[in-house]
Amino acid sequence: MSGLNERSMKQKSSAFTVAGTHSGVGKTTLAVGLISAFRRRGYDVQPFKAGPDFIDTSLHTLAAGKPSRNLDTFMMSRSAVIQSFRKNTSKVNIVEGVMGLFDGASAAAGGQGSTSHLAKLLGIPVVLVVDASGLAGSVSALVHGYMTFDPSLKFAGVILNRVGSERHRELLEEALRGVTTVFGAIPKDEAVKIPERHLGLFMAHEVDRTVLNGYSKLVEENIDMDILLEATEVEIPDAEPEPESQLKAVDGVRVGVAMDEAFCFYYPENLDILRNFGAEVVPFSPLRDALPDVDAFYIGGGYPELYAKQLEENGSLREALVDAIRHGSPLYAECGGLLYCLEQLEDKKMLGLFKGSAKLTNRLHAVGYVEAVAVADSLLFSRGARFRGHEFHYSTVNGVMAEFAYELLKGVGIESKRDGIFRENVLASYTHLHALGNEKAFLRFLEAAR
Repeated sequence: MSGLNERSMKQKSSAFTVAGTHSGVGKTTLAVGLISAFRRRGYDVQPFKAGPDFIDTSLHTLAAGKPSRNLDTFMMSRSAVIQSFRKNTSKVNIVEGVMGLFDGASAAAGGQGSTSHLAKLLGIPVVLVVDASGLAGSVSALVHGYMTFDPSLKFAGVILNRVGSERHRELLEEALRGVTTVFGAIPKDEAVKIPERHLGLFMAHEVDRTVLNGYSKLVEENIDMDILLEATEVEIPDAEPEPESQLKAVDGVRVGVAMDEAFCFYYPENLDILRNFGAEVVPFSPLRDALPDVDAFYIGGGYPELYAKQLEENGSLREALVDAIRHGSPLYAECGGLLYCLEQLEDKKMLGLFKGSAKLTNRLHAVGYVEAVAVADSLLFSRGARFRGHEFHYSTVNGVMAEFAYELLKGVGIESKRDGIFRENVLASYTHLHALGNEKAFLRFLEAAR
C-alpha cells in the first residue's frame, strides 16, 4: 500500500488552464510570462495550447525550452487529447486557452473546441484572466458569472490584467473578496509587448529575449506564484501504454521539410509521426538552401508573402524542386505552402506547379475549423474520406486551374467551399491538418514516397 501511495504522490503536479473572459485579454502574455517565471525558479514546465495555433506555441516553446503541444477537442479525438496531455506532462503544466472561456467550434457555450470543454476533459482547474482596465466593483459580477455558469468546471481563481494603479488594484481586490482567489494584478506596461502582424503576434524567432525577461519579471513581481501552485495541484494519471500500431511503417524514406522564416507553421506531432513511421525528416530552407536529396517534400504554412522576393531569387532550388516533382517525388503543401506552389505570389515567380496567383489582402478571408470530404483520390485521402482541420489566412488565390480534392462541409477553402488542388503526386490546400487526427493520411503520404 505504501508503494501505491508513493507512486500517487509522484504523479502530483501543478496543472491549470490560463483562460480569458474574451479574446485579447492578455492570455498569451501571461502564459508566456508564467512559463518563463516558473522555469527561472527551476521548475520543469510543459506548455500546451487549446485549439489550433502555431504562433502562441512558438512563444511557449521559446519560454519553456521544449515544444508546446496543441490540444484540440475538435480536430483530435477525446482519447488523443487526453493521451497527448498525460504523455507530455511535467511538474508544472500550463494550458493557454483560446478566445473566451466558453467560446468554441459552435455557438453553444462551452461546447467542442472551447477552453472550458478542454479543462473538464483534462480534469484541471481554470485560472481566469480578466482585463480590468475598465472595471472596478463590476468585476465581482463578471467573475461570479464565469465561475457559476458551469458548476462542473473547476475554478481556481483570477489574474487581473492591465490594472491602472495601486488604488485600482485595491478596489478590484476588495470587490472580489469572498468571491474568488486573486492570484495577482498585472499593471499596464506598454514597454513589454510583442509586436503583431496580420496573422497575430510575431513568431519566437523574431522576438528579442528581453521581451520574455520582461514578461517573467512582471509575473514574478505581481503574482503570488506559491499560492498559484498550491491552488492548482492535481494528480495526473499516467498515459495509457502506446498500442502497437496496426499501420505499416515506412522505413528509409527521407522527407524534406521546408523550415525557415517563410515556412514555420508545423505541429510537432506532424513531424513526430513521420519519424514514428520510420521516415527521416530533413529540414531545408527554400529561402537560401539547395534542394536536399530526399524522397518527398512537406511545405507547411508561414509567411511566404513576406519573403516572396527571396523565394523568387532562389531560382536554383525552385527549378530543382519542380524537376523532382516531375520525376515523381510527392509534395504536400499547407496554406503558405499552397501559395508557393502557384505561378506567382505578390507578383513574384513561385514554383508554378499549378496555374494561378496569390496576393495578401488587408482583411481576414478565413479563420476557423474545417470539416471536409474527399471527392477524389489524392496524396493524403482516398475518395469519400471525411476529416477535420482548420484554416487561417489573409491571402486570396486567383485564376487557379486545377482539380479540387476536397469539398468543405464547414470552412471557406480556396473557392466555393472547395479546397485541396491536386495532381498525381502533389496536394496543396489552405486546410491545416493535425497528425493526431489524421494518422493514416500521413502514412499514405509516406507510402507514395516509397
